[in-house]
Amino acid sequence: MHSNNILHSDVFPRSNHYDPMWIFNNEMGHNPLWLTEFLVQSLDLKPGMRVLDLGCGRGITSVFLAKEFGVQVYAVDLWEKADQKWENAKEYHVEHLIVPLHGDARSLPFAKDFFDVILCVDSYIYFGADNDSLGKIMHFLRPEGKIGIIVPGYMNDVANGVPDYLVKFLGDELWTWKTLPWWKALWEKAGIVSVDVADTMPNGCSHWLKWNEALHTIGKNRHPDEMEIYRNDNGTYMGFIRLIGTKM
Repeated sequence: MHSNNILHSDVFPRSNHYDPMWIFNNEMGHNPLWLTEFLVQSLDLKPGMRVLDLGCGRGITSVFLAKEFGVQVYAVDLWEKADQKWENAKEYHVEHLIVPLHGDARSLPFAKDFFDVILCVDSYIYFGADNDSLGKIMHFLRPEGKIGIIVPGYMNDVANGVPDYLVKFLGDELWTWKTLPWWKALWEKAGIVSVDVADTMPNGCSHWLKWNEALHTIGKNRHPDEMEIYRNDNGTYMGFIRLIGTKM
């Protein structure tokens, strides 16, 4: 147990069970366990379910899903090889529940209707923001199966322009951020999923700040100047969007 640690959170109690240094050493952006814990709060995960953890990075989200819910996780990521995912699975003794794979979300090697649940934490923005991606991914989800994503995005409309501080913050990734209504409309337009949940993480920007303050404390914050941006924004525009749907 690592409940009394730098990442302790009353909001994300399951995540408190994991070594914070393990999380820090495997992060690729935000705290992936907090994001995953929030995402699955609205899902009924049960032992034995086949779950695709798409764009899982180094696979610590897969470890979390396997250890907390006993699901069979297929951990797929394009940027990280399978070896690190496997090492992380072994570290938390869930290697019997995790299949680590190196693959592209646009070209998945699975059978039609194979998965009970498809999840994507903090990476769907890179491959899911067009009219065709959802249909291709849903091909691998069984009828009435669940798909869930959590992504960073705008908490308010930016039709009149993105604030200068966010343009600087996002840089080349400015194009990846959308609003909740934008994502919801994209899924509804596809006509293959009924949207069950479309909301935002309460106090998402505050959690983002806490994560970066923790990184700063241990000397792993690559962009310390960004903490002031989180403080100034205070959730006006910065946060996290959650979508959960059922395959029709």
